[in-house]
Amino acid sequence: MTIDQQRLPGQNIHAGEIPEEKWFHGDDLCDCTFQRMGYWTNAHLARTVRVRVCCIWAKLYAQFPELVQEIPAWFDDNEKQYKIEPLPWNSEDEDMPAALWHRQLAVETGLALWQVRQLYADQEPPKKVVPHGR
Repeated sequence: MTIDQQRLPGQNIHAGEIPEEKWFHGDDLCDCTFQRMGYWTNAHLARTVRVRVCCIWAKLYAQFPELVQEIPAWFDDNEKQYKIEPLPWNSEDEDMPAALWHRQLAVETGLALWQVRQLYADQEPPKKVVPHGR
């Protein structure tokens, strides 16, 4: 769990200062397996809060490891069993997000996420699937 050269909310964002980079789900700015962002904004208060919930969870997990199960498999609800092989990208609607692709490659190769980012920096993630007959 690292945030690459990012300033954390509440630490050093001063009144009237707007951060240059907007955090968003899948921005690949942290190494969390499941990137999760919290975002609340209110025009009447002129305030916005963005939270890297995944990074907070990672810190909680480190404090309470006995309450966390990290399972190296995914649960197939149809077959009611765990499967250890990642599914290939099969969306007909959109290309695979780079952040997800990097994490899939890390699982498949056993490399660290930073290594995958470097090794595959010049390659594109899988494209959406075009069904036969369309």
